[in-house]
Amino acid sequence: MNLDGGTYMKYIQFTKKENEIMDILWKHDIAMSANDIKLASKDLSINTIQQTLQKLLEIKYIKVAGIGQNKKAITRLYRPVISEAQYVNSFIGEDTRAKISAYFVEHTNDLEMIEQLKNLIQEKEKELK
Repeated sequence: MNLDGGTYMKYIQFTKKENEIMDILWKHDIAMSANDIKLASKDLSINTIQQTLQKLLEIKYIKVAGIGQNKKAITRLYRPVISEAQYVNSFIGEDTRAKISAYFVEHTNDLEMIEQLKNLIQEKEKELK
């Protein structure tokens, strides 16, 4: 789990199709072609995927990360520019973020995650001093 929330920039809320494509890109954590996204999606057509990718490129939520090959065709590969945590954080206030963090700490049984959180807190304390 990536705990980096990044900056608290406000983002435009995704449409249902944009959200589905971004979820696929975030979950796979690799550059993906429109066809890769089609294979990973439930019911999006390739035309819908290509149109939505164009819009996400225009609003700078994704970028072209390279060129790949799909059968005999050359294709663009896409990666998110923003993390899922950055996107979600942009829609919740500071107070809510603190409450979510506290709730998570109180209810987790994952020692590795607690250690990761401790390290992040210690690094942040050093940075602020």
